[in-house]
Parts: sequence; C-alpha cells; structure tokens
Amino acid sequence: MNDLMSFGLHRYWKNEFVNLIDIKTGDSILDLASGSGDLLKLLDHRSDCNFIGYDSSERMLKQAKKKIKKKNIKFVKGMAENLPFKSDSFDVIIVSFGLRNFYDIKKSLREIKRVLKKGRKFYCLEFSHINSFLFRKLFYAYSKIIPVYGKILLNNSEAYDYLIDSIKKFPNQVELTQKLIDSGFKNIEVIDILDGLAAIHISET
Repeated sequence: MNDLMSFGLHRYWKNEFVNLIDIKTGDSILDLASGSGDLLKLLDHRSDCNFIGYDSSERMLKQAKKKIKKKNIKFVKGMAENLPFKSDSFDVIIVSFGLRNFYDIKKSLREIKRVLKKGRKFYCLEFSHINSFLFRKLFYAYSKIIPVYGKILLNNSEAYDYLIDSIKKFPNQVELTQKLIDSGFKNIEVIDILDGLAAIHISET
C-alpha cells in the first residue's frame, strides 16, 4: 500500500532522510514509531552503534524482529508520550511518518527532549503542507482514491480514511517548528520534499 500510494517515492524519501542523519561511532539511537523497522534496516550497517526500535504495536515489532536480527538492535514496546528511558539516554532520535499518530504530540516532544542528550539531534520525517496551491488541490483529489485502494486490496477503507485525515490535520512546517521550540528544541532546520508534501525537521537540544 505504501508503494502504491506514493508510487514508490516513500522509499526514496526514507533513503534521503537516513543520509541526513549524523551518527557517530558508539552512538545510541532511538527509532520512534519504528514499525516493521524500515529505518533500522537502512541503518543496520552501522554495527558500531546501538539501536532501539520503539513502537506501540507488538505485531509491527514482531515483523521487525523477523527481518532484523543483530545484537546491536533491540526492540521495545511502548507509547511515545511516556518513554521508559532515563533522561539524556540517546545521542540521536528519529521518527519517520509516525509523529502525526501520537495522541499527544506536545507531550511526546517533551519526552523526546528529555531522553535526548544535550547538543544532540532529533530528526523527523513527516507529511506536511504543500506550498503550491495547484499541487495541493491535485493531492487532495488523489487522496480521495486512497481509501478505495484500501478497500479493494485490504478490505479496510477506514484505516486509509484516517491516514488522509491525519495528514490534513497535522501541523504545517511553521506550526511544527513552533511546537519544537515550545518543547525546548533549537537550531531547527526544515527541508521540504516534493514542495512540502513531506518535510524533514532537524532540531537540537
């Protein structure tokens, strides 16, 4: 479904996202909303680092464990609003297309700030606000088809109705930047993808 909905572009976006992540030898990396471990799979060549895949779905984590079997990668089940880690535990925290699904983004960002070491970075790839009016109209027209895909292929249109609704309601680039600032992050860089269809926010504690 991800390949179908994005015409395979989500794979390119994740590769570009991973290429921006500054990881040093011995770093501890937390992958939030890790899902089936797409980002960890792209990063697992870094055997000199320690990774935690963190997700609220046991079923998704089971899928990740099946395809990723390395001693330096562990998996933990839990919610982003209440991270079970000590303060200043991680050198890098990443999340890809998961932030909009957290039920309390403000609380989640505060938790991310708490467990991230001072002077280190939080990387977020998420759907955002398309800058071009025409492209935005085209995307919203196309988005009406996506639940139909879900109904035909997976017999589940409701999940994809939610997907589109969550994208529309998610804070735009400026609003998310302000939420990061309010949570104590600084030196925030925003990189638009496809004129803002998605955006990467890089912020520092």
